[in-house]
Amino acid sequence: MSSYKKMFEPIQIGPFTAKNRIEVSPAEPFLCTKEGAITPEFVAYTEAFARGGAGIVYVGDSPINQEYADENHYTVNLADPFITHGLFKVADAIHRYGALAGIELNLRNHVFPADMSVADIKQIIQEFTNAALYSAKAGFDIIMLHGGHGHTIAQFYSPQLNKRTDEYGCGSFENRCRFAMELLDSVRAAVGPNVALDYRISGDDLTPGGVGVEDALRFAKAIESRLDMIHVSAGNMYYLPSMSYTIQNAYLPMATNARFAKRFKEELSIPVTTVGSFNFDLAEQALTDGTADVVAMIRQLIADPEAVNKARRGRGEDIRPCIRCCICTGDDPHGCPKPLRCTVNPVMGRNPEFDVIPPCKPGTKVVVIGGGAAGLEAARRLDQRGAKVVLFEKEDCLGGTLLAAGANSLKVNIKSYAEWSVRTVMENPHIELRLGTEATREAVLAEKPDAVVVAVGSEPFIPPVPGFDKAKVVLASDVDLGKVSVGNKIALIGAGLTGTETAVALAQEGKDVTLIDMLSLDEITARTVGSKSGLMYLRGMSEQAGVKVITGLKAKEVLDDALVALDAENEEVRIPCDTVVLSMGVRPRKELASQFEGTAFDVFYCGDCAVRAGNITSAVRDGFYAAMNID
Repeated sequence: MSSYKKMFEPIQIGPFTAKNRIEVSPAEPFLCTKEGAITPEFVAYTEAFARGGAGIVYVGDSPINQEYADENHYTVNLADPFITHGLFKVADAIHRYGALAGIELNLRNHVFPADMSVADIKQIIQEFTNAALYSAKAGFDIIMLHGGHGHTIAQFYSPQLNKRTDEYGCGSFENRCRFAMELLDSVRAAVGPNVALDYRISGDDLTPGGVGVEDALRFAKAIESRLDMIHVSAGNMYYLPSMSYTIQNAYLPMATNARFAKRFKEELSIPVTTVGSFNFDLAEQALTDGTADVVAMIRQLIADPEAVNKARRGRGEDIRPCIRCCICTGDDPHGCPKPLRCTVNPVMGRNPEFDVIPPCKPGTKVVVIGGGAAGLEAARRLDQRGAKVVLFEKEDCLGGTLLAAGANSLKVNIKSYAEWSVRTVMENPHIELRLGTEATREAVLAEKPDAVVVAVGSEPFIPPVPGFDKAKVVLASDVDLGKVSVGNKIALIGAGLTGTETAVALAQEGKDVTLIDMLSLDEITARTVGSKSGLMYLRGMSEQAGVKVITGLKAKEVLDDALVALDAENEEVRIPCDTVVLSMGVRPRKELASQFEGTAFDVFYCGDCAVRAGNITSAVRDGFYAAMNID
C-alpha cells in the first residue's frame, strides 16, 4: 500500500489555499449545449471531481469569443455574458466540497498574428478580459489563460508563427512578450487581487523551429510577477507528431512531460503545476522530489473521480486505473464532438443519471457467465446494487481476453486495469465464484436466477487459408501471453492496433518482422476507435523498430518456409518466414451464448458475444448496462 503525504499538504495559490496538491486539469467533456450553455450534466460531471477530493477543479478550454464558440460547440461559451448564471452553479458545486474552482480561457484562431490588425489584437485582449470578468463574477477562484499548445496566445511569442514586424512581432524579446503582458495586465485590472491567475504554457513545443524549453522558461520569468501559478504542459496541437505529448497515448512513458516542469520549478518562485499521464505514485514522487508543486491529471480522475479520497484514506490499491486509451478525448472532438465517455468508468459522462446507483429488489440473484471485462464489470456493479451474484468462469482464473489485452509489453496500463478488475472481484466476499467451471444451461437453471448476464466473449477469426493449421502459425494473443514461442523471421497478418503492437514488441526483441494487411494504412486508420495520434505514434515505433509493413496483401497459403500472399493484381508475393502470427480480429461466440436464452426472465448479452465483437470500452459498457437494467 502506497503512502501519500506530500500531495495532501495545503498550498498557497495567490489569495487562496488549496487543501491538497492534486488538480483536475482543464479538458473538454462536451457536455454543455451546442451553444455553450451550462447543463445539469456538465454540473454533475464537474462536481464529481470535487466530491472525489481534488484540491483544484478546472473547467477546460472555454472560448472567449463567439467566433471560436461557433466552431467549438458543447463547451462553455464565455463570449456570452449570461453564461455567468450557469457557471455560478458549477463553481458552487465545486466549492461545496472545499475545492478551488478554476476555469481555462482560450482562443484558437484561424489566422496568425501577422494577419491581425492592431485593433484585432486589442479586441482579443478585451474578449479575454470580458471572459475573465464573467468567470470571476460566477465565483471562480482561479483563471487560467491558455498560452500553450500552439494556440493564439502562444503564437505571439513564437518566431516560427509570429511574422509581425511591429511592436507585437518578434524583433525583440520585449516585443515577443508584449501581447501576453498586456493581456495579463488587462485581466488583472478587471478581476482585481482576489482572483488567482494561472498560465498554461508548453514547456517545449516539441516542434521543429518551435519554442524550446530554455526559451519558454525565459518567457515564464518575464511574466512571473503577473502570475500566481504556472501550468507546464508540452507540445503543439497543430503539429501531429507533438500531439502525443500534449495528450499522451499509452505507448509513451507516464509523466514524460515532468522534465519540463522540473526546469521551471528550479528557476521560478511561483507554484509550478506538472501535467501528463500521472498516477498517484508518480504524483507523490514528483511532489516529493521537487519536480513540481501541484500535479494535474484528468484521465485518471475520469477513470476514478473518487481516487483522491481513496489515496487520502490509504486505499490506493482500490483506485481504478486509467488505461490511457484516449477514448475520453474523442476521435474528432472539434469536427464531430460527442459527450465524454470513459472505457473503464461508464458513469462519467453519464452524470447525473448514475451518480446514485439504485439497489436491486431484495433477494435478487444474478448469474454472470464469463469473467472477462464485461462479466467482471457486471459482477461488481450488481454487488454494488446488493444483488446475490454467482459468476461462472471456465478457466481457473478471471480476466478472459482482458489478460491478453494487457499482456503486450507496450500495454502496461491495460495490464494494471486487468489486475485491478480481477482483484476487486476475487477479493469481494459477496460474489460467489465458480472458477474452472464451464457454465451449462442445466447448471445455470439449477441456480434459479432472476437474471442472467452472458459474457462469454469471442474467438479469434481464422479464415480457411491453406496452411493456417500448421504448428508454425500462432495467434498474436498467445504470443503476447507467452504461451507460444516464435522464430526469428516472422510474418504477421493484421496491421491494426493489436497486430502492430505485437509486431513492435517482437521487433524490439530483435525479431525480423514483416507486417501485412489487405487494407491500406489510411483505411485501417479510418476504422480505428480512439486516438489517431496514438496510432500514428505506434506506427512511428514500428518504423523505428524495423518492422516492414506491406499493405494490399491477402494471405493465400502458408508453406514450410514462407507465407504466400496475393497483391491487388492477384500476383503472388512470397514472404520468407519461420513463424506466421495471426491478428485478424475476433468473432462473437453467438452459438455458445444462445444456449442460455430463457434461463431466466431477463437474459443480457454483453461484450464480444453480443451483436458484434467490440473492445474493452464496449465490453465494460455492456456489463454496466446489464447490471443497471436488472430490476
